Amino acid sequence: MPHTNRMKHLFLSLAFLVGRNDDKGERSRLYSTIGNQGGFLYLVVMFFVVLIGIGLMAVGQEWSVIMKRDREKELAFRGTRIKEAIERFVADHEVLKGTRPNKYPLKLEELTKKAPRRYLPVVYKDPITGQDFELIKVGKDIRGVRSTSLETPMDQMTFKGARTYHAIKFEAAQLKNCGPNPLNPLAPTTCAPTTSPSTQPGSTTKKN
Repeated sequence: MPHTNRMKHLFLSLAFLVGRNDDKGERSRLYSTIGNQGGFLYLVVMFFVVLIGIGLMAVGQEWSVIMKRDREKELAFRGTRIKEAIERFVADHEVLKGTRPNKYPLKLEELTKKAPRRYLPVVYKDPITGQDFELIKVGKDIRGVRSTSLETPMDQMTFKGARTYHAIKFEAAQLKNCGPNPLNPLAPTTCAPTTSPSTQPGSTTKKN
């Protein structure tokens, strides 16, 4: 009888061990399947992350181009306004020289004074750099402005092939076609500015 009990106990132990090994095998296969699925899911997530990054980069580049074109349009607008304001300032010199001895402005702020006449609403900043324009001067007289940026303009049609923003001059035209001043017949002459190619936004006149 004791021998029979020992045999029975031995068979139960073997059956327990076999069942335990089977459970380990199932768990191992389950872990392996989960691991494979996790690796695949990781690759999918990384693919979408890279795809989103490329999309954001493209959007950022497109936005940068849009902003640059807007700044160039603003540069042409502001530079032309300053140039034309200087031309009007000079054209009024014969009438106002009793109270304004200088023919050209010595500071851009002179163009914004209400009296005797305002030629410019505000002193504009350079939209490319966000800083003050560089003044184009002959002696103390301000003849025009230009940007200090050495970047290459994107709009080569408007700026006529200028290699840098700094090469683009917004300079008042020379005074020509003199004739009687209808506002002041006693004045000898008054000269209206005439446009010349060298004063256009895209000019690349060499620096003296």
